[in-house]
Amino acid sequence: MEFVRFETYRPIERPTYQQELDEVVQQVADRTRGSVERQKAGRAVRTAHGKTYGLVKATVTVSELEGPYAQGIFAEPVTYDAVVRYSNGLGHLRADSLLGAACGMGIKMFGVPGTSLLTDEPEATTFDLNLINNKVFFANTAYDYMVIEELFSELPDALVNPARRKSWMGEFLTRRGTLETADEWLWDELFAMLSFTRVQRQNLLSYTYNSMGAFRYGDHVAKLRTVPVTPVDHLEVDVQADGEAFRNTLVAETAERDHAFELQVQLNTDLTRMPVDNTSVEWPEQLSPWVGVARIDIPRQDIGGADNLTAADGTSITPWRVREDHRPIGEIQRVREEVYRRSSVERHRLNGQPRVEPRSSAELLS
Repeated sequence: MEFVRFETYRPIERPTYQQELDEVVQQVADRTRGSVERQKAGRAVRTAHGKTYGLVKATVTVSELEGPYAQGIFAEPVTYDAVVRYSNGLGHLRADSLLGAACGMGIKMFGVPGTSLLTDEPEATTFDLNLINNKVFFANTAYDYMVIEELFSELPDALVNPARRKSWMGEFLTRRGTLETADEWLWDELFAMLSFTRVQRQNLLSYTYNSMGAFRYGDHVAKLRTVPVTPVDHLEVDVQADGEAFRNTLVAETAERDHAFELQVQLNTDLTRMPVDNTSVEWPEQLSPWVGVARIDIPRQDIGGADNLTAADGTSITPWRVREDHRPIGEIQRVREEVYRRSSVERHRLNGQPRVEPRSSAELLS
């Protein structure tokens, strides 16, 4: 099997990109500031992944790999201290029954050598992975994000309200009327958005979580995912009976037993059928299989205290807190670099929290 070389990928450069990015960043900063009043929580809340479910101590053990999979931080066997943050994908603080089932798994590893790609913290020894329990994403350009970000803030209400559903999907599909013909409409993106409504509510430790966006993987191009290898005792998440069902099942499960995930990589073999700049299209497994490169172990632990949620809420996870060999690629990934950074800066400033990367899991979890 022949894998695409990173050097052959050519990013799409649009002349309006920087202007659109600036508007997106300003939007996110404004919404972050507005979240203090909007969410009624006495603090600023993330515009996405606003509701935290918990922070757990973990280790990430890199396997002994060969050939194209032994790249970057996965080049040699090693074990990293880590934490994992679980969250809901939306930007609301509500009962789980009023939120969707799109949930995130953010992994932060400590003591990773090399220079961080985040320009304001090059010496940080942390390395982050942002994953979500779906295979595709619903925005691919800065302009998409600029229009869709406001529509995203209406979810899940817009899709469960018959009076709003049709007009909301029409605005999404046409970028609020800026795309005139059906050939231009955001069909892939709309189908990707609607696929999130099919995600079942279940134990956070039972999902497969995907990077959705692509990354450099040393000499190649790849996506990442985690797959659970430990069965869960509490699979059902009854959000009607318990407004904090995701949090409570996570607390119960981690208190009872150890859990493990396999971290897997899918190397790109065809930039046409496995597009980098369209994250709304799933990469077919028949073109390239997922291969395990590391194991994530979450030992049995008590995360039931309020201090755990405080630590989780203050933990920043961004796809750009990585090393050059794992540089995020594709326009929406470039958008995330400054959007995530500005969001973190604004949120920490408003909440009076120091924006300093921890050096170990022990600094976050005693």
